[in-house]
Amino acid sequence: MNRQHAASYIPLVTAGVVLALQATTVAVAQESDCARNKASCDFQEESTTLRAQIWAGTCDPAEWEALPRAHFPFEVRDEVPKLTAGPGAPVHFLNGVCELHRPGGDTDRGIEELQRAATGELLPAQRHAAALFEGLLHCRKLAELKDQYGQELTERLAPRESFCMHRGMAKASFTRVRWAGLDMSYDAPELSLTQHAESMAACYANYLHAGYDATCGIVASPSAEAIDAAAEAASAGVLSDYFGTATADAPDGTTAIPPLKAMLARKLEMADASLAQSTALLGGLQQKSNLLSSSQQTLASMFCLAGDDATGLCSGPLPNAVSGLHSSYERAVLRTHAILDFIDGWVDGIYEHNGKDVRVALRESDADLKEMLDRAELPAVPNEMTLLQKLDFIKSDMAQLANMDAANAELMKRQCGIYFCEIRNRNRTFFTRACDQIDATLGRKVRDDNTLCSSSVAGTTISGAETAATLCQRAGLSAARVSGAAMTAREVDTCMAELHP
Repeated sequence: MNRQHAASYIPLVTAGVVLALQATTVAVAQESDCARNKASCDFQEESTTLRAQIWAGTCDPAEWEALPRAHFPFEVRDEVPKLTAGPGAPVHFLNGVCELHRPGGDTDRGIEELQRAATGELLPAQRHAAALFEGLLHCRKLAELKDQYGQELTERLAPRESFCMHRGMAKASFTRVRWAGLDMSYDAPELSLTQHAESMAACYANYLHAGYDATCGIVASPSAEAIDAAAEAASAGVLSDYFGTATADAPDGTTAIPPLKAMLARKLEMADASLAQSTALLGGLQQKSNLLSSSQQTLASMFCLAGDDATGLCSGPLPNAVSGLHSSYERAVLRTHAILDFIDGWVDGIYEHNGKDVRVALRESDADLKEMLDRAELPAVPNEMTLLQKLDFIKSDMAQLANMDAANAELMKRQCGIYFCEIRNRNRTFFTRACDQIDATLGRKVRDDNTLCSSSVAGTTISGAETAATLCQRAGLSAARVSGAAMTAREVDTCMAELHP
């Protein structure tokens, strides 16, 4: 190549290099733009990146226009770049994150914004993060109520109900978190997901443990094993008192004298002494002996009937009565357990999620949590029916009692008193708020799945055309109490005192 050709070739190469660099620069700019390259966005389906810029201001949605375009989607509207609303930039989620992280954040607004975000479009990773953040805000609200009211928290009605509501909603929020797939990072080194896990563990230690169950009206019934043990101990004690070891047969150093055996032994000794002293009384003694033997057999038949030796079980009136009392006691405890757990569902604020009890999910999430923090130890929850199963059980129970006898009518009347006086009228605002809560996953209100939440008593259908109002009025509850009219606190106390003395 000659010098002239070389001189003309060099500018062409230089120009080509410049154009290539410009094309590369444009490509890099496009790749770093979240609207064009989804991989550069902060909010992904399986990961969430949170920047301190989000909570550096006043949590005003107008501030989101200043977020970096490389990590958030923007679109040009009226020649002005605007944040694109949607899963890549959920505004309510950003508002809630801001209130949680900024100093002096508004707890109530943060909870409301995260709840609204949960009902809208969210990618899976942000949905789990929103559930975690909402639970932490409920825990912060519990601490605020504790600091504000101190010892009066358990004595004053309104603060106690607010405390119990946030306590239940904190538990429900934490159960919606799928820890195994929660990938969260911060651009600031002082913040981490581990810190949030530690805060949640501290909330369980301070407010969500069983020590507040009594304050919030959570009552646990004895297990079936405990009932069996109590019945067995009671029956064994009664039988041993009458048919235990006699004094003559007792081991050395013991003085056990069962009353029945002692009585029979004394009478037999008197009969033997009389027979030995005078044969003239033999006929009378024989008659008395026959009477005594008959009495013994009659009394023994109260405990065991003839032929029981083959089975090894006593089927006399007294064992049958003990067994009947045991069965009646167990049914009464189970029925009371269902009613009290029904109230528990309202007071504690825990509801069913996709047909599964959230408390069971809470236990199952314990293993995932321990992978990140060994100190986060969740309390065990006894195995029990789901809330919807309990509601179905109560509805079925009411339907079965439709053809009621005197005993079942009284039981129905007591159950109706709890529903119409305590649940619907103790705090009508809380009742309405609880029924109006939206299931974050299903996106519909609780009242849509539970007719007992109906604002009109005519809509509380139990079975067929029967409503709770008609069944309860047939059971003996007055028309005024099943009419749905508001009741004062004194009227509620009077109703509960009459039906549950």
